[in-house]
Amino acid sequence: MNLNLFLKEFKNNLKGTVITSLVVVLYTAFTFFIYASMKTIISQATDFYYTLPQSLRVFMNFSQWDKVLGYYVTYFVYFVPIIIGCYSIILGTKLLSKEEQNKTAEFLLSRPLSRNQIISSKLFTFFIHILGINILAFITALFGSGIVSKWEINLKSLIILHTYGCLICLLFGILGFFITVVMKRAKAITGIGIGIVLGTYFFDMMIRIFGRVQFLLYLSPFKYINLKAHSPDYGFDAWRLIYFFGMSCLLIMLSYVFYRKKDILV
Repeated sequence: MNLNLFLKEFKNNLKGTVITSLVVVLYTAFTFFIYASMKTIISQATDFYYTLPQSLRVFMNFSQWDKVLGYYVTYFVYFVPIIIGCYSIILGTKLLSKEEQNKTAEFLLSRPLSRNQIISSKLFTFFIHILGINILAFITALFGSGIVSKWEINLKSLIILHTYGCLICLLFGILGFFITVVMKRAKAITGIGIGIVLGTYFFDMMIRIFGRVQFLLYLSPFKYINLKAHSPDYGFDAWRLIYFFGMSCLLIMLSYVFYRKKDILV
């Protein structure tokens, strides 16, 4: 890794990370504000949701609202895997594509940097940005749930939930990184990136709603997030972690292999 290149990329992408962080923090805080406002009627709201068809409850990601964590899980998937996931895949594609897009690849490659150093510096930049946003999201959720529940929260479950969220965000970004590497002329595929995140989410939801061909769920990374944080035996599942770490490591290794052999257009 090259420190100067890392610092340059870190600074250049800081604006997008700050904006995404603010969006996630504000949405999360607003969600807990709503919960605090409706605590007196929370049981009625829960009863109402249970009158809805099972398929609709699945689509809305409804969880038990008698505990603040159950309420938060209902909205968690929109804040972390979707919002941060979209930014993650956009950032992953942008980091490697910008040199060819801006026609600065020749200048970069003329520097005393190996291709391994280039990709390592950009990957490290990506990890720092995405981990930073996820940490801020967790802190906001921790204080938000703590305040509205007078700190009667399950810290372990909250940590596990956000760990799953962070892993899927990293996977999306690494996937974007890999897609950019294998493209003949790298370009920022913002629309395609967002489409991958939203497409896999709605694919996951549709399969769950219709209740058939359940084996297809394993094609969606959302299948590997355990959202049952209110369950007493909630914890890390080895097969889920193997998927996230295995797929991420495989995509990273392939990115190094292809990038070393890639004809970078200037």
